[in-house]
Amino acid sequence: MTKRWLLPGTLFFLALSSILILRSVAPLLLQRQLLFFALGTGIFWLTSRISFERWQSLAWYLYGLLVGSLALTQLIATVTRGTKSWIELGPFHAQPSQLAVAISGLTIGRYLERHKQLGLKEYVILLLLIAAPALFIFTEPDLGTTAIYALSLLPALSLSKVPKLYLVWTLTLGIVVVALSWMFLLKPYQRQRITSFISSDEHTQTASYNAIQSVIAVGSGGATGRGLGQGTQSQLRFLPERQTDFVFASFAEETGFLGGALLISLYAVLVGICLSAAAQLNSLSMKVFTLITAVMFLAQVGVNIGMNIGLVPITGITLPFVSYGGSSILALSFHLGIVQSTFMQFSVKEKLFIR
Repeated sequence: MTKRWLLPGTLFFLALSSILILRSVAPLLLQRQLLFFALGTGIFWLTSRISFERWQSLAWYLYGLLVGSLALTQLIATVTRGTKSWIELGPFHAQPSQLAVAISGLTIGRYLERHKQLGLKEYVILLLLIAAPALFIFTEPDLGTTAIYALSLLPALSLSKVPKLYLVWTLTLGIVVVALSWMFLLKPYQRQRITSFISSDEHTQTASYNAIQSVIAVGSGGATGRGLGQGTQSQLRFLPERQTDFVFASFAEETGFLGGALLISLYAVLVGICLSAAAQLNSLSMKVFTLITAVMFLAQVGVNIGMNIGLVPITGITLPFVSYGGSSILALSFHLGIVQSTFMQFSVKEKLFIR
């Protein structure tokens, strides 16, 4: 399988995993999920057909639209699960923050391509470019998405040619911001999620109930699982959000350790594809974008599975392409379509070089 087919092939098996588990735990949602995958496939194909240079030329316009839509979210979004993240568009709901990593990655890649050596002024502008979407997402408030966004864009700082002292200052500033946010900005329920994770035995019927049920579901799957449609925690509704936040627990309960390991291996292939591209591509902007993509999937999958097995606090982060949800599927299809465009371009250049 060539590089240009490896990414779509991996996404196909992730989508198949989603269809299998939703058919078992949430059959009423399966038809909508199939529609989302069909739309996502179209978006992926169309996005991949546009050259990466063309996406780069649109980066600043897309960034302006992103920041504008995030600001608009603060004014007109409906409150869903305690956050103002969703904008209603007729029968559809859009979550602009889902596109933050992709669009910021394009913009920052273009900025670093133009400013290969960063002085203090250029470095501050880079930090502001990263911080603007993060600030809007944090105030929705969506702590989980903010964390994934920040973690995903760290490679941009590592690839920027700046004095190491600037990076030390940035790390120090980040620690101070986290501390101040904990003391003054986090809402009580957000603090409770973290404190209940630390002392889960004291909150078995409250904040940590979801995490406990998830761990039970994963453990009850054993090596080979209970079988599709045979899970107790998911089928008897003990497991909350079994089709979204805790879909991995549902999957592991019914397919076991082997099924969970296979699913994780698909994500490992996806991350490996992006890391391989980042290592081989000569363009700095392409390198930045593919590396950011790899870290984003690594962070999102790691956080979701971590909260499903009790290793990290519950944050509301879903499992890419497996959890139910159209906004996430469409946004990630757009994002990976741009990654695929780098493979298409690289493949064409290889053929020209061989000739």
